Amino acid sequence: MRLQFAAALLICLPATAFAQDKPAFAGPYAGLEAGVLIHGFRLGDNVSSRKYVGAGLAGGGFAGIMLPASERLLLGGEVAVQAGGGTVRSQEIFAFYEQKARWGYSVTARAGYVLGDRTMVFVEAGYGGYRYDVRLANVIDDDGNGPNGLVGGIGIERQIGRNVAVRLRTQAGSEHGRVLIGLPIRF
Repeated sequence: MRLQFAAALLICLPATAFAQDKPAFAGPYAGLEAGVLIHGFRLGDNVSSRKYVGAGLAGGGFAGIMLPASERLLLGGEVAVQAGGGTVRSQEIFAFYEQKARWGYSVTARAGYVLGDRTMVFVEAGYGGYRYDVRLANVIDDDGNGPNGLVGGIGIERQIGRNVAVRLRTQAGSEHGRVLIGLPIRF
């Protein structure tokens, strides 16, 4: 019995030592985020068009992984979804056009640089978009999907516990932007 215990201890020691040497912010993570979605639309031709912009509260979740490329550089990816975001409306005399945010998504590659022991700055780039309910004079347009395309963002993350951090990130696409505060939990 003692021999089995000693063998198990010898097998577990390297794994325990490796787990303690894991760099900050490395590994898989998931969490929740909330903030503001900024979106809008343009009515009219290109010469005399008018831009309507609005903002509303949005929230969602994310999951990703960051792997160490060097002592301070981490590379990885993330998937995020959000819901909500407010309504932008153009009111004319007898009609209106309205865009109500429903939900959005993004799939990004990320690069982070660790500053000190508990702070990381990061950039992200990838693909994403937002979906809308569009109404023209009280008629719902089922094709109210917003544009999909390239998205990019920047952010900062600060560890507040062993596996918990708080982050602030901004992300922009072709016709929307997001400013979100999140709570990533690392596994």
